Amino acid sequence: MMESNESLKNEGDNKTLRLLMPQWQGGNNSAYYLGAQLLNWLAPSSNDAFEEVPIDLSAEGLTVEKGIFARSTLLKQVHAAKTILHKHNPDRVVVFGGDCGVELAPFAYLHNRYDGDAAILWIDAHPDVNTPEHFEHHHAHVLANLLGVGDEDFVAEVPKLVDPKNVLYVGLNDGTASEKEVMDRFNLSVVKPEKIVKDSSSVLDWLDNRNVSKVIVHFDLDVLDLREFRSLLIANPDTYSIMVEKTPKGSSIETIIRVLQDVGKAYDIVGLGITEHFPWEAVALANMLTRLPLIGDINKTDKPSYNWIF
Repeated sequence: MMESNESLKNEGDNKTLRLLMPQWQGGNNSAYYLGAQLLNWLAPSSNDAFEEVPIDLSAEGLTVEKGIFARSTLLKQVHAAKTILHKHNPDRVVVFGGDCGVELAPFAYLHNRYDGDAAILWIDAHPDVNTPEHFEHHHAHVLANLLGVGDEDFVAEVPKLVDPKNVLYVGLNDGTASEKEVMDRFNLSVVKPEKIVKDSSSVLDWLDNRNVSKVIVHFDLDVLDLREFRSLLIANPDTYSIMVEKTPKGSSIETIIRVLQDVGKAYDIVGLGITEHFPWEAVALANMLTRLPLIGDINKTDKPSYNWIF
């Protein structure tokens, strides 16, 4: 194993950037905007540098371009994130995200900064290696882009492509046929949810065999079991009972905490992105407030939706 992360942290003045990127267009759901803002608000305070990536709020005129919904807007936001990263030139990056596409710029930056000397833990219920030919929402493309697959303009944002042997899925539970084709092509490694229930050895053993000094972590909250944590896209209150019956069991909060703590004690984690927080109750409450006396419009008769109102 690598030397203790505590000793690594004490070497020099490593600079951490906290990046709030409440992007929603990659999943075409505006609730991701609020979800990211809440993640940032809930996170422990710090003295780290902080920046918020400007995100277009209007959905007006957004269409599918070259197989990707809101392609031009998403590329503009990737460029904005990259500009911020290069302005700060951080050693470590924390991302509070909306959709999973927010990982493209910071992960590409970190992987290039450490010249490929980094493993990526993709803690997610889904593979995120789809392509425009099969799926129009970019949040399902982002890991493919990091590997060099997909829309050429998004791939061009990755100065040093990720070596697939340095990618490990943790908690993966799903995948489309087109995603599985990419996974098979690159022979991507997977640790299923049941393998991390008792201990983190399957993840730590994999890392021990990678011969890298850094770890970058993508943590999509949908890896969590919706029976325990309901601020997930699939936990729609209108269909929750159906989804509970048909959705495979995910990982518990304590399991993911333990895995990340174990990795953090043994390896130098330089990136952590947390994405796809979908706060159903907060969105419903926000919509309710728009219809109350003194603070809203009491003549508003439309039933509250589960979209965030900008």
